[in-house]
Amino acid sequence: MKIRELRAIIREDVGSDVYGSLVGRAKKLVLQKTAGCYADEFALLWTYAEEMRKANPGTTVKIQVDRGNPDNKPIFQRMYIGFASLRRGFLEGCRRVIGLDGCFLKGLCKGELLAAIGRDANDQMYPVAWAVVEVESKDSWSWFLELLGSDLLLENGVGWTLISDQQKGLIPAIADLLPMPEHRLCARHIFCNWRKKYKNPEWQHIFWECAKSPTVIKFNQAYKKLESINKQAAEDMVRVPKEQWCKAFFSTAVKCDSVDNNMSETFNASILEARHKPPYSLFDDIRRLTTERIVKKQQMAGKWKNEICPEIMKKYQTNAYESRMCRVITCGNQEYEVDHGEERYKVKIGQKSCTCRTWDLSGIPGPHAITCLVCEGKDPITFISEWYSIAKYNRTYSNTMPGMEGPRQWFPVDLEPIQPPTYRPMPGRPKKKRRLTADELLQKHKTRPNKLGRMGRIIICSKCKCECHNSRTCTLKEGSSSITSANASASGGTIRGQERGVGARATGASRGRRNGQVRRVGASRGRGRGRNDSNG
Repeated sequence: MKIRELRAIIREDVGSDVYGSLVGRAKKLVLQKTAGCYADEFALLWTYAEEMRKANPGTTVKIQVDRGNPDNKPIFQRMYIGFASLRRGFLEGCRRVIGLDGCFLKGLCKGELLAAIGRDANDQMYPVAWAVVEVESKDSWSWFLELLGSDLLLENGVGWTLISDQQKGLIPAIADLLPMPEHRLCARHIFCNWRKKYKNPEWQHIFWECAKSPTVIKFNQAYKKLESINKQAAEDMVRVPKEQWCKAFFSTAVKCDSVDNNMSETFNASILEARHKPPYSLFDDIRRLTTERIVKKQQMAGKWKNEICPEIMKKYQTNAYESRMCRVITCGNQEYEVDHGEERYKVKIGQKSCTCRTWDLSGIPGPHAITCLVCEGKDPITFISEWYSIAKYNRTYSNTMPGMEGPRQWFPVDLEPIQPPTYRPMPGRPKKKRRLTADELLQKHKTRPNKLGRMGRIIICSKCKCECHNSRTCTLKEGSSSITSANASASGGTIRGQERGVGARATGASRGRRNGQVRRVGASRGRGRGRNDSNG
């Protein structure tokens, strides 16, 4: 919590406005006390794991320690948690889509938090399992995926879809353990890497045309458009296999048309405060947040009137509004031709398919399918996939998380307490926020027009008056009366004129100062003589 937030709380609760330095010292003392409890938190992990198994039977908890040799004390290395309630809810009501991502821990305990996130019937995040590991690597990801696959019965991955970024070690770990699932890569992360080199907004718009094109024909059209403008940009775009991030090549089995991994990003943001804490507090915060979230989702579902979840209904209504522009020709056997502008598509109602692939990919009837269903006198809402029904939603969130007692009520476990890993302080002030890219910084400045930033400012040296460097890196030596040949050639006669002008002004000013000093000395002597005469 920031100092200004603490000051606001004190002002509201106590009615007193205290200095920020005083609040900062108090915060430092609290953090020091918390750091003293750091080792105690690791000692609780064996007992905490046993209590989770008792409270939620079937829960998978794995702790891996490093001893070095049998005589050493166990040092914490990794810990995996997969609650049985969450596993049942995911398997009963969520599509076979899993988002995999990792994020840094920000407190004294350094490491990575790995998480597997599903999508519920309302197309929102559903945490499945998570783990803390020492570092993100092929070994740690393989360990996590092996436990996750055992919990969810993934076997070789047939019929499943995994969405991830290009995390270190994740892609080879998936290839070894789960060779058969569809593995998608987050298009947003690919775009962020690609746009570092290609900053033209028109090219970036074409990139997203390629990523979100539902058919191969539309992808090829967008790709050729970019290739005609900048061939190198088009070639760099498809260095990552297009089958992994372009919607046109996605499988239609899982009814998910997402090209990004936003569910994992949402989960990482929801536990931002918890990521500053040691493992026990981190895991318990995630558990309690998940427990409260399930109850809130149950309460929300009780207020819904339709048979389809609200977020899905919004997408359906958007498609229904666009269907006004479609024209239908009946072909018999529940097949139709649909004219939409200059394009024509074929719809097969019996197969729940349209050649635009909107219905096939998402399970939600697109504009063309809605037009055909209305023509047949059927309600298009009843043709939305059952994965988006409130019945599936309720089955997901009917698996509540049982409560747990606090550490003082736990029975001790006869195991040697786990020791914290060796803390290695890094040089410099520890960073709390993610480093923004150049484009994100530019967007941040656009949203804050009243704040003057340094972006675009031209640096001028105060010594030689040249651009593109400052006085600290200037090659002009102190006390030198001439500029280096490189600076002189870059600046031309303007610099020399400035030097003459500056030199003339400096000479006149120095003469004036000397004359003034003489006059002031004379005046002081006169005042001194006057005082002496009067005293005499």
